[in-house]
Amino acid sequence: MKRQFFNRTLLITGLVIGAAWSSPAQRVGLPVFDTADRRDPGRFEIMPGAAFGEDMDFIGARASYSLLDELRGFIDLGRLQTDNQGSNLALQAGGLFSLPMFDFCETAIRAAGYYANTDYMDIIGCDLMLVCSGETLLDDLYVYSGIGVDFSERKLYTSHSEVNPSVAGGLCYQFTKNFQIFLEGDYVDGLYVAAGLSFRP
Repeated sequence: MKRQFFNRTLLITGLVIGAAWSSPAQRVGLPVFDTADRRDPGRFEIMPGAAFGEDMDFIGARASYSLLDELRGFIDLGRLQTDNQGSNLALQAGGLFSLPMFDFCETAIRAAGYYANTDYMDIIGCDLMLVCSGETLLDDLYVYSGIGVDFSERKLYTSHSEVNPSVAGGLCYQFTKNFQIFLEGDYVDGLYVAAGLSFRP
């Protein structure tokens, strides 16, 4: 049943990723880049990747560590490139907690906070998302999706706060037990695409 459900969502994921190439984006840090399944405690992963939008790009890397089988934390560090504000350092940190909610998919709650100091303003915010994932009929190919809300504030001479829906859809292909690739499309006040790798050193 899990595989049937996610093969139907595979088409939706592809549409989200495809539409993202032509739309503006607002992204600080790497996107979900994860499935909702549990991991062995002590598992450490490194994830280089990039997220691209029409007016905002992020290139960086993530370090992820499993504290418990159902809980892992992560931190992103990289460069945020904007059309009118140059290239600047950006940071994101958060965690993912796996919990049983549905019979037809793995589920988890993901929370992250982010910060970027651009040439003209500071960007600070947080994102809360429900993530679902499962394996498709193709061996070692997984699909995941997420829905949530993003809170952000931009400080220039005055502060401007926004609350936006956050939606994600992605594919994960597991080449080996220790090496995976990700392709993802997200919406946070605009669409963007992201690609990355995950490996265990």
